[in-house]
Amino acid sequence: MKKIICGLFYLCLLGGCHQQAVDAVEASAASQPRHMPMVIDPALTTSVDQQLMALQKKLPQQHKQIRFNAAVRHNHTIYYSYTMLDEKRKRDNFNVDSVKKELMRSCRQPLTRRMLLGGFDFVYVYTFQDHSQQSIALSGKDCR
Repeated sequence: MKKIICGLFYLCLLGGCHQQAVDAVEASAASQPRHMPMVIDPALTTSVDQQLMALQKKLPQQHKQIRFNAAVRHNHTIYYSYTMLDEKRKRDNFNVDSVKKELMRSCRQPLTRRMLLGGFDFVYVYTFQDHSQQSIALSGKDCR
C-alpha cells in the first residue's frame, strides 16, 4: 500500500501546484451532452504540459520497492509508468481494485480533479520484474 502512496504523492504535488477552482469545469462537464466529445480547455492543456515537464525532470524516482519512471501525455491521456522492484510482486497478486480505490483518492486534489473532469484520462502502467504489466485507468467519471 505504501508503494501506491508514493504514486499518489506525485499526484498530490501536481495538485498542490495549481489551486484553481473546479466549479466551472464541473458545471461545463455536467451541462455537456454525453454523446458529444469533450473539448479540453487549451489553458488546462498548457498547464498539464507544464506540470508534466517539471515532473519528468525529477524522474525516475524510487521509493522503497517501486520506481516512478515517467509521466507523459498523449492526446487526452496521461500515462504514469511505474516499475515494481520487488520480485514477489507479480501481476497475479496485484490487487487492482484496491489500487484503483487508492488512486481515486487523488480526485480530492484540485488540479487532478480539474484535469479528470476537464476531459483528461489517466492510465497507470505497472511493470513487474517478470515484464508483465497491469494498467489501471482513471477518468472523470471516477471523480463524481
